[in-house]
Amino acid sequence: MPVPKEKRITAENTLSTSEPSSPQLPEQQEFHQHLRALAQSAVRTVLELVMREELDAFIGVAWGECSPKRKGYRNGTYTHDLATSTGRLEEMKVPRDRAGQFHTQAFERYSRFEPHIAEGLTQMFVAGTSTHKVGEVAQTLLGVAPSGSHDQSSQSNAHPAI
Repeated sequence: MPVPKEKRITAENTLSTSEPSSPQLPEQQEFHQHLRALAQSAVRTVLELVMREELDAFIGVAWGECSPKRKGYRNGTYTHDLATSTGRLEEMKVPRDRAGQFHTQAFERYSRFEPHIAEGLTQMFVAGTSTHKVGEVAQTLLGVAPSGSHDQSSQSNAHPAI
């Protein structure tokens, strides 16, 4: 049965509707926030996996295995916050051993920043950038600004010898 000319359906007619048929992309800022959240999730997953594998190598056996070459036992996890180039990773699960001898190579003990980020912030201070400006840059890039208390906590509080 032929279609009358007035009721012809064309691509022009379907595209000119006021409501889009597919969902619109989010605004650019929302898209970048979503992308950053995905990157943070991926970095967290990879770091936690690497740390578990480090503990397996340290102990000498994988989780649930029995072997005479076992060097220790697992003892759950603790949480650690870390500022990375993808943003702040809060409450990352770091595995530990029962004897307390295992230390991951993914980041330095007691460090809250990745080594290259801490080095970059230090270089800004050395170059004469104000602490306020360094804090603003860190807040913009990482979502967290360094504080004086974090810097001093890693330094020794020993009194000078008399």
